[in-house]
Amino acid sequence: MLVAVLIGANFLTNIVEKEIDPRGDKYIVVWEHFELFFNVAFTIELAINMYASWCLKFWKSSWNIFDFIVVSIGVLTTLKVPLPGPFMMLRMMRAFRVFRLFKRVKSLNKIMSSLARAVPGVMNAFLILLIVMCIYAILAVELFMDYGKDGYYKNKDGANVTMKTARELDYGQEYFGDFMSSLYTMFQVLTGESWSEAVARPMVCGESFVLRIGSLAFFCSFVLINGVVLINVVVAVLLEKMVDETPAHEEVVEDESEESEEEREEVKSVETLKSNNEKRLGRLTQEFSKIAENLTVLTQDMESVKEQLSQIVTQIEGKTHCSFCNFKIKMSSGARDENELRKNELPQDDVDTVLI
Repeated sequence: MLVAVLIGANFLTNIVEKEIDPRGDKYIVVWEHFELFFNVAFTIELAINMYASWCLKFWKSSWNIFDFIVVSIGVLTTLKVPLPGPFMMLRMMRAFRVFRLFKRVKSLNKIMSSLARAVPGVMNAFLILLIVMCIYAILAVELFMDYGKDGYYKNKDGANVTMKTARELDYGQEYFGDFMSSLYTMFQVLTGESWSEAVARPMVCGESFVLRIGSLAFFCSFVLINGVVLINVVVAVLLEKMVDETPAHEEVVEDESEESEEEREEVKSVETLKSNNEKRLGRLTQEFSKIAENLTVLTQDMESVKEQLSQIVTQIEGKTHCSFCNFKIKMSSGARDENELRKNELPQDDVDTVLI
């Protein structure tokens, strides 16, 4: 996050410098101090990144290579190393430091990755667009190269109209004199920048009826095909490729520092999950121990109930046996008494009364 803030601050400093001191000769010392501060900060950040990657995986990332080039140019600028000829243009690479934000900010990095994946499909759509523009450019050279020759043309009424461009060239010579001029004119028509007034109307308002109809059909068909259809095809292909997921065969090499940060976040998440699981397991163990204790108490209660039931059954069986024995004794004694009474020749009614 700190590096992203430094990159943004450096970019704003460059904007302010080119706004209030375009030539860099008013506040030379101020800009040199700012340049020195940012170059030192970015050099330290680059050295830490290289050390964290052990200087091996660092070079596998294109973003790291870009960082190295930009920081190296900044160091050369700070040290005022003389660069020969065209290499002096490398100093302008300082303005591209802001692109390092695309590596540091994940949302911007995602957009850039999507654009990179969309490049092949978009290039095919642009190739079709370019081919159609080239066809129209060739036709325009053949049809309109000599229009406005000698510096004038005739309008619908047959009057001569002076037709010289701001560069003192004939109309047809400047706009359709050769292939490159015609192609650039077609690009101007595609962008919509004053093409109707400057390019099309001198021919649409010409004397020849065939030329008027032909130029109308030519420019209107070009705008409809290229400006409406094919441009939307390019946008559709771009959006389709951006929303598609990364192909399975495509390997994206990420910055090592970002990988290590992601690994640390994954380790933290795993440790947090592990601690939460341990807490849950501890609570489950306590619950199971309580259940085991309750089951032990319940088993003991069941054993005591079983003993009490066995005692009750034993008592019931003992009482039943005693009652049965007493009944038998009574029955036997009652039989003896009846026999004795009968032996004594007592009447039957008396015997029954005595037994009762």
